[in-house]
Amino acid sequence: MRRHRAGVGLVARGELVDALVGSPTRVVAIVAGPGYGKSALLGQWADRLAGAAVWHTCTDADNDPAALLAAIGRAAGAGPGIVTVAGLIRALDPAPAGTLLVDGVQVMTSAASLNVLTDVIDRLPDTWRVGITSRARPRLPIARLRAAGELLELGPGELSFAHDETAQVLARSGITLSPTATDQLLERTQGWPVAVSLAGMALRADETRTFTGDDVFMREYLRTEVLAGLRSRDTALLVRCAILDELSGPLCDAVLRTRSSGAALEHLAAHGVIEQAGRDGDRFRCHPLLRDLLTAELHRKEPALVPELHRRAARWYGDAGVPDQAIEHAHLAGDTAELTRLVLDWSQHTWANGGIDSVHRWMSWLEESDGGSAFPAIAAHAALIFALVGEPARAERWSAIAKGAPVSGSLSDGSTVEATLAYLDAIEARQGTAQMRLDARVAWEGLAPASPLRATMRHTEALADLLDGDLDHADGLFVEAQEAAEAAGIGPLVGMVMCERASIAVERGDWSAAEDAVRRATSIVTDGDYGSYWSSALVFAWAARLAVHLGLRSEAVEHTRRALALRPLLTYALPVVSTQALLATAQASLGLGDHHAAAATARRAEEIVHRRPGLGDLPDRVAALVAAVQETADQGRPDTLTPAEIRLLPLLATHLTFPLIAERLGVSRNTVKTQAISTYRKLGVTSRNEAVARWEVLDGS
Repeated sequence: MRRHRAGVGLVARGELVDALVGSPTRVVAIVAGPGYGKSALLGQWADRLAGAAVWHTCTDADNDPAALLAAIGRAAGAGPGIVTVAGLIRALDPAPAGTLLVDGVQVMTSAASLNVLTDVIDRLPDTWRVGITSRARPRLPIARLRAAGELLELGPGELSFAHDETAQVLARSGITLSPTATDQLLERTQGWPVAVSLAGMALRADETRTFTGDDVFMREYLRTEVLAGLRSRDTALLVRCAILDELSGPLCDAVLRTRSSGAALEHLAAHGVIEQAGRDGDRFRCHPLLRDLLTAELHRKEPALVPELHRRAARWYGDAGVPDQAIEHAHLAGDTAELTRLVLDWSQHTWANGGIDSVHRWMSWLEESDGGSAFPAIAAHAALIFALVGEPARAERWSAIAKGAPVSGSLSDGSTVEATLAYLDAIEARQGTAQMRLDARVAWEGLAPASPLRATMRHTEALADLLDGDLDHADGLFVEAQEAAEAAGIGPLVGMVMCERASIAVERGDWSAAEDAVRRATSIVTDGDYGSYWSSALVFAWAARLAVHLGLRSEAVEHTRRALALRPLLTYALPVVSTQALLATAQASLGLGDHHAAAATARRAEEIVHRRPGLGDLPDRVAALVAAVQETADQGRPDTLTPAEIRLLPLLATHLTFPLIAERLGVSRNTVKTQAISTYRKLGVTSRNEAVARWEVLDGS
């Protein structure tokens, strides 16, 4: 006679039961920690099978092989006296088909009993199937069955509740949460069925409370069902290592200063207390709710030890080359010196590889701890990062800190403090192009050969020449900057430099070279996931300008949209490239007929050159742009186009040459050319494709 528990938070698992019934595999293993509804699912499967199921719930008595065989025989309705596997198989054989369901295999620790169960599984008739549940991977021939295609495995991933099931369980407790709140609870519980059920009970008193593993209901369950019976050393490991997102033998050894953590973690995983965090088998994790409880225990019992545990973790992650974790633990340890050292070592590398958000977070931590006040190099880096994310006031504050510190000394990579501060002066460009060039050269000489900042200094020196009108020398330096950036793996800078070279190519009338450079730069940005970077504003702006020039309207619109989205990052903190990007964006916007965007972008450029005077020809270029925007605004919608010019516009959108257009209209070629030039002037454009694009916007087509 079968017996099965109802299970906490039981819901109908129709799809899972369908998968169990319909699977062609001979064995089903349902393996997960407590509270995942394993027995309940097995019971629903048994109900679907009706009389064709033989149910056995394991007890400690099953560690005696004879008792195990006798118990399964009784469950199958056989008479007493079954003491061998052969006898049990003979008792089951008359049934045309059946399913043996064995619940709670984890209580069987006897090798002899496990061997007997394995023998039963292997010798059952082909018409029989087997389903087992266990809190941890049972010592059965799982690998062999999997390799033979005879095994269906269900684990926490399959047993966890989805959104609808979570809402259903909460409704049984009289709780109705919004979809967003339900998703938030689902994220905290990770769909653990028992946790969802207990959350429903806890939320009855206050639906707005945050359910955690230290909630009284959850805490009691975790202590009695998950942690009960553990060895004291295993409990100590879990509590002290609750500071860690993932657990591994070497890491836990470093944090605990022991040498046996790997074996302890495997023991805990075997008992379903923790689960593997990857397929390599040596990384584990606690359920977030269990980690909540363990963290609370740590802070209650050993609060003074917490900073030291974080400090040890920071050292281990730092040595392992995992900066995010190392820096986070140094921050949590309150170790300002270590935090500063790690951020200085890793910020440039992380930024160059798409981790701008991480670096911004690190700098904010330094700001909170006042950790850079005595370190001019890190203050200079902080000024740069806050400039890159469009926070000029914070950038200014850190710049002042950097420049108020002593300039003597060297950094760990061999760079001098003087060179690092010169680097900051160069990119801020407060004193015009001559000083900008001088600062860049001082920084280039004093920065370590391997410093990624050197590439930026070549770029900055080239910018000074570009702003002063020396295109040839600027282009040569841009080539050096590009090579240095490529060698250092700084993708964002490579793309930006290529667009600088594109601007020089356009000045020389070589749109073909510009197109090649801009396309390559755009690929770098998109492939490297740098789309939200400050440096990408120049790339998108030039991509938009190129598309307008080529008459690729949809491409131009998309690139302009992305450039405009980055406009908040373009401030006086990094004035030169910010203004360049704004100029190119405004020009693209004008080409598309978007006067509003062009005007707003031009105003922002005006603000920057007002704050940072002396930047070569930038102020004149900004003034010319403002005038062009104003002229376009004065013209408004070009109703001043003559009927002949309006008749010409649709033909400009075709492949027809001016002579063919003249033939179509019955006028001379010179008349068409004169009308086209007049149309370009009235529309505020310089090419045929731009004229068509602008008219489409203004005409609403």
